Amino acid sequence: MGDSSGDLKPSSDNMAFNNSAEIKWYRKKLFLWRLFSFALVISLLYIFFNNPNTNISLKPHIANYSITGLLVESDQILEDLEYLESEDNVKAIIITVDSPGGTTVSAEEIFLKIRSISTTKPIVVVMKNIATSGAYLFSIGADRIFARENTITGSVGVLLQWARVDQGLEKLGVEMKEVKSGKLKAEPDFFGETDEKAIALTQKIVDETFLWFLDLVKERRKIGDSVISQVSDGRIFTGRQALELNLIDEIGGNQEAKFWLNENKDISTELEVLIYDQNKSTNFIELSVAKIMDYFNITSSYGDRLKTNLSLISIDGLLSIWHHPS
Repeated sequence: MGDSSGDLKPSSDNMAFNNSAEIKWYRKKLFLWRLFSFALVISLLYIFFNNPNTNISLKPHIANYSITGLLVESDQILEDLEYLESEDNVKAIIITVDSPGGTTVSAEEIFLKIRSISTTKPIVVVMKNIATSGAYLFSIGADRIFARENTITGSVGVLLQWARVDQGLEKLGVEMKEVKSGKLKAEPDFFGETDEKAIALTQKIVDETFLWFLDLVKERRKIGDSVISQVSDGRIFTGRQALELNLIDEIGGNQEAKFWLNENKDISTELEVLIYDQNKSTNFIELSVAKIMDYFNITSSYGDRLKTNLSLISIDGLLSIWHHPS
């Protein structure tokens, strides 16, 4: 009449098994759940500690942050710099620069952020292979600029580029039509000749922005008219030449920057320099063209320029950029 132990069924209140096979199944299931839980915990810990916002030492240190490549959007850079500015354990910041520049607005925003940081903690720039145009613009916001003797820098100036595609479309049998509210609306554009008035107005905008750039250089670098005359034509300089013209402060790298921080800003040489990586999103056009060129093993200088120029077409606004013509 009563239930025997052999008739017991597994339940949420009383765990029992009919036979050894069920026991093995339960143990296997329990093992798999424990393994999954362990893997989940390890994954969460990895994600947490691999996040650049959490990969900063809890001890006082010097942050080394890199700004590289073409500057199109500055949002991520500004967010990173704001984080470093707010961290009490970051006692100084070394920004490593390897960039030909980019949009003038991005460079302006980074310049202003660097100037803001300098009011609360020391910030220096170390130029690597190249720091020209917009990259030079934001670099002058730092307390000190270091470069190697053969660093390429300078190229102070602004440009606005556009391409004409109407002739190519005509060969494909495509004709462009447009109706606009004013003659200068959306000028200059990709289609047809640009009239003299549109060119003149565009030149005025470029000149105004260039004078703003030049005034920043004069103010921050304390240079006279003789140097300005050499800088204002947009030429590039080696690190050695830039030092002679006071466009940079010293020849050196991270070690020299750290020594300067110690001598002038009371930053202990015992502080560790920790690398803070920038999260980057790859431009779709750059990635696609690079993939195609890699697939066909295209490595010519023309191909390199093509990849750069395709990237520039996707950028709206004034540019402060330099790239080697060959």
